[in-house]
Amino acid sequence: MARVQVLMTLSGLVSVLILLWTATLTDGGDIHVTCVFSEDCVLPCSFQPGSDEVIHWLKPEDKDLTVHSYYYSRDQLKQQSQPYRGRTALFNDQIPKGNASLLLRGLTLQDQGRYKCYTSTINGNKKSFINIAVEAPVRLVDIKLTSDDIITCSSTGIYPEPKLTWSTEPPSDLSFDPGTIQNSTSVKVDDQGLYDITSTKQFSLDRTNICTVTSGTVERTATLKQQDAVQGSPSSEVSILCRVSQSDLLTFDLTWRFNQTDTILTSTKGTSQMQVDEQWKEQVQSLSDSGSLQLHKLTMVHQGTYSCELSTARDTHLVLTYLEITPDKLSDVSDGLSPGSITGIIIAAV
Repeated sequence: MARVQVLMTLSGLVSVLILLWTATLTDGGDIHVTCVFSEDCVLPCSFQPGSDEVIHWLKPEDKDLTVHSYYYSRDQLKQQSQPYRGRTALFNDQIPKGNASLLLRGLTLQDQGRYKCYTSTINGNKKSFINIAVEAPVRLVDIKLTSDDIITCSSTGIYPEPKLTWSTEPPSDLSFDPGTIQNSTSVKVDDQGLYDITSTKQFSLDRTNICTVTSGTVERTATLKQQDAVQGSPSSEVSILCRVSQSDLLTFDLTWRFNQTDTILTSTKGTSQMQVDEQWKEQVQSLSDSGSLQLHKLTMVHQGTYSCELSTARDTHLVLTYLEITPDKLSDVSDGLSPGSITGIIIAAV
């Protein structure tokens, strides 16, 4: 019967539950809850309704640290432990219905552990135990190529400790040859106890380079490949391909960057509108249905690497194209002559 009550309570909390991932009852009677770092979490607890309700939330492993108390029909927070002040709340309108669930705001790694929910009414007493696990899932994997043909993959703010793996498409045995590929991975812990991971390796020019970061049950992937170089001139129009299907544009956010840092434009999934950076409004002519970038009015300062980035909450795909700017032929001739020489040539021609 206790298990049915717990499940019924959880279903009643759907509207207020914020990022509660799992809630299961073990053989020993504990409820296990996994929540997200810095988000809010609900610790479920139910009891048989009755008058004169008393609710105490405690943390037994920390000498019965007082998390939240309720009696005499109101919250009693004078004895609340310092780490929980201003961070807890009961669903007071649900207490007469037997709901003693606790809302805990802004989860930290220190909030992990076993909690006791003690309830008492005129009908009797009850104890429930809830175990909280806190995760900071992989949210973004950043991938870049340096001028030395070294590719870097990184992700920050992760818990538990992540793993990073490299692969290529099509697969290559060379990806795992230490004598051919430079591969170095480092993991650091920040002041909040979260993990930052970075890895570098030699770039595979003829393949799609794939970096995958995994933590717990969450996995995120970033890919990078390089296309053939493109040539353009100040007087010409240039098209830099992205090769994206229209169906992909409906599910991915699109970002064009210059030299992998300066944003040229962004296009949000499912829309035909694009936001062009102020510095690029004169050069950006249009964005094709396939995501290709149309440029004109170029100068030598626009020579460099253009990156087409497609991203979702799960994956990031990066395509690099080098644009070489070649001066117009008329400019080549006139650049080497003085104004008087040009006049003389014209007169001689006449």
